[in-house]
Formats: sequence, C-alpha cells, structure tokens
Amino acid sequence: MPNSRKTPNPRSLTYLRVAQELRERISQGIYPYNAFLPSERELALEWSASRQTVRQALEQLRQQNWVVSEHGRGNRVIWGKEPENLVSDTDPTSTKLAALVIYGMAHGGAMSIFQGAASAIQFDGFHLVVAETSQNIHRRTEDEAKHIRALIDKGIQGLIIYTEPTDQNRGLLEEALVKGIPVVQIDRYLEGLACDYVGIENALAAKEMTEHLIGVGHQRIAFLSFHYAASTCKEREQGYRDALEQHNIPFDHALVAYCNPAQDRISAITRILQQWKTLAEPPTAIFAVNDELALAVSRVLSGLPVRVPEEIAVVGFDDLPHARLISPALTTVAQPFYDLGRTAAQLLLSRMQNNFNGAPRRVLLPTRLMVRQSCRANVLLTLTR
Repeated sequence: MPNSRKTPNPRSLTYLRVAQELRERISQGIYPYNAFLPSERELALEWSASRQTVRQALEQLRQQNWVVSEHGRGNRVIWGKEPENLVSDTDPTSTKLAALVIYGMAHGGAMSIFQGAASAIQFDGFHLVVAETSQNIHRRTEDEAKHIRALIDKGIQGLIIYTEPTDQNRGLLEEALVKGIPVVQIDRYLEGLACDYVGIENALAAKEMTEHLIGVGHQRIAFLSFHYAASTCKEREQGYRDALEQHNIPFDHALVAYCNPAQDRISAITRILQQWKTLAEPPTAIFAVNDELALAVSRVLSGLPVRVPEEIAVVGFDDLPHARLISPALTTVAQPFYDLGRTAAQLLLSRMQNNFNGAPRRVLLPTRLMVRQSCRANVLLTLTR
C-alpha cells in the first residue's frame, strides 16, 4: 500500500483526516490521474478505521471532483489531468467549471465554505474544482500562485479565492480579470482589485467583542494578531481600537503583539505572555485575532499554569468546532462560513452566465457573538507574577 507519510493516529481519525491524506497522495502522484484508489476495505484496514469513515472520505473527494465512482471498479482519480484546456475548443459551453482556491480543507471554516459554494454551483449545472493549498505559510503562497497560474492557463471559467496578500497573487488575479475570468475574493481581499468580494464586518464584530469584554469589567485588554497584512487581521485590530476609544480607554501599544506565522506559534505566544506578565498593569483579557490563535493561547496558559477565566479571559474569532469543545469553551465570533461560500458562488455564477456585468460588488454577511465560559467576569485577576 503506497504511503508517503506516517499513518494518522486511529484514535483521532475522522473522515476529514482520511480525505486530506488521500488528496495529498493524489496531488503527489502516489495515486496518479486515471488510477483507481484502493478499495474501501483496504483503506479501512490501513487506517484501522470504520468502513463508514472511509466511505464519508471518498464521498467528499467525489464532491470535490478528485475522484469519480465507477460501478464495479471503484473510485478513479480524475484530478491531475493535463489537457491543453479545461474548456472544449469546439464548444465553450460544454464544460462549465469554476474553481475554489483555499487552504486546509480539513479546517472547519474551509470545509463549510466549500460546501456552501458547491451547493450553489452544482445546483446550477456547473462543476466546482477545488485547488487546495498547504496550511504551512511557506508553501501556501507558492501553492496558491501555482494553482492560479495553472487554472488560468487551462481555461477555468471562474475563480473563488481565499487569497494570500502577495504581489504575485495580485498580478495573477489581475491577469485573470483582463482575460475575462470573473473572480470573487472571499473572507479576505486585496485592495484595489476590481472584482466581487464576500466577507463580514470584521471591524464591527471585533468592536462588539471588545465591548463585551469591557462590559463585563475588563479594562486591560490585550490584542494578539499576526505580522502579515491580511485584510481581516487589520480590520479586527481596528475594531478593537475603536471600542477602546469609544469607551475612553487609552490605547496601550504594549498590549498589542504579533506572531510570525512562519515561526513556531507556541514559542512566540509563550514569549509574548511572559512580556505581558511583567507589565505594571498586566492584561486581564486576551483577544486573539482568530480561534486557532486563541486555542494556542489557552494551551500555553494551561501549562504555565494560569487559569482561564479565573485569572485571565481569552476570546477568539471564527467559532471553529474546537472552540466549543475545549474546557473552558471559547467565547468567540461566529462567522457564517457556509453562507460565505454559497454567496460567493452565486456572485460568480451571475457573471459567468452574463446575468450581471456591473461594477464590483462588496457583500458583507452578519456575525454572531458566542459568549461561553472563557471570559467569565465574576473574578478579575491579572496574570500571576
């Protein structure tokens, strides 16, 4: 049985992990174009997983157009074909393809975005190709540019993209637009790019979260973000600052810190927490720019040990599945990931079908504040010195 990496731990195995591993094997050529995957039974034995888990993983790959099921033969790989064009030269309408470029399909937000986009695309007779990029920041930007380049060259008819803020990506997307390929940016955006965008009111949602912390008694609120210039991070930091200003709380640069996404996150957070601990007035709450960062903060705090929320509150942004499963459950902002994907696909379809040819549209969907145990307010203490 071909395998390029260590087999995942069966105790933590889910169909998403199986699907992710199969996608990686396909993209690496271990299961090349037109080859058949091992049977459900063989895959279940390899991973010590149930047949139902494997069946769900294969169904996801079929929905994402990585494999196709053939009666009596199994699942044949259809990802990786290298024709001159994805669109027929003789009949441009015979193949109706759009692409979603996004990272980490096993990530809860990305999967929901895909499901929403697929529901709209498939309902209207189009097919959605998923180009998945690495979760590793070094590889992600390279993968993203490579996918966009290939999709343009192969004649894709529309692009939905969760984009990294690089000049190379900007140039490629501008090229796609010049060639008449409609583009919809989702969740984050590149300034000045003349295409549709679907996202949320990041600044407003972050302002509401900060005001919630102020409302339960916090005055020393730290903000933790990333060094890179994604639009979402900038907007959420602006919302944090707006709330402080509106409530006459002086902004303190010492309470704002940034992690380098290319470096070890746990080490960076540990260093930042130690710096905050030495302040004359340490923070009583930490607002992390997303849930992944907030969960990492909670992990570091538990090892110090510092109790959440008794000694410090921690809140995040996204409402990923793990946010409600940890103890204490994470207070966060719920993004409508499914609706983001569905709305992006609807905007794309309107242009692909020539039903709309107007100026770029900017659609912002509502969020929800999810108050849980990680910011309980009955005791407000600082980080223990």
